[in-house]
Amino acid sequence: MSTPTFHNLLLRTAFSFMTCDGHIDKKEVVSIMQMAQNKHTFGDIEIDQELEKMLKKINLKGTEYLKDYFRKVHKAGLTDEEQLQIIQIAADVIYADLEVKEDEVKFLRVLRTMLNVSDSVILTQFPQLAKDFMWEDEFTDSYVQELYSNYFKNKEMPIFDVSDVMDITQDVLKDMN
Repeated sequence: MSTPTFHNLLLRTAFSFMTCDGHIDKKEVVSIMQMAQNKHTFGDIEIDQELEKMLKKINLKGTEYLKDYFRKVHKAGLTDEEQLQIIQIAADVIYADLEVKEDEVKFLRVLRTMLNVSDSVILTQFPQLAKDFMWEDEFTDSYVQELYSNYFKNKEMPIFDVSDVMDITQDVLKDMN
């Protein structure tokens, strides 16, 4: 996968996990900003501008934005290493607010069905996921469809206040510089 496109997918992963529970915690925004500043996880993407665009899109599209994220992951043709990077981003955002929510568990389970890296490789790299996220499910087509349907069933996204998140982002950027 081309690097700029993969960087966008990584940022979209972070954003999707930040919003999948219907709440944006300041610690999640800080985590994303730290990934960008300290680790250059998202390449040269202007994080504050891109987060603002994503917030506007999710406010406009709601759960369709998250469904589109899954379609992009599924079609991306990711290597095992790239899949592990996606899982790393997801875990970092999930654990950023020190609270694992049911919607985050369900969202990660749906993401897991889009990836083909083995559970043993995932657990070797991320042993902390065993407690909250790993399972002995068989990923049949009907099971995957049911898992996907159950996550989005009756799921409505709130309208996120873009200015709140942008204020947090600006504060974080100031503190990091």
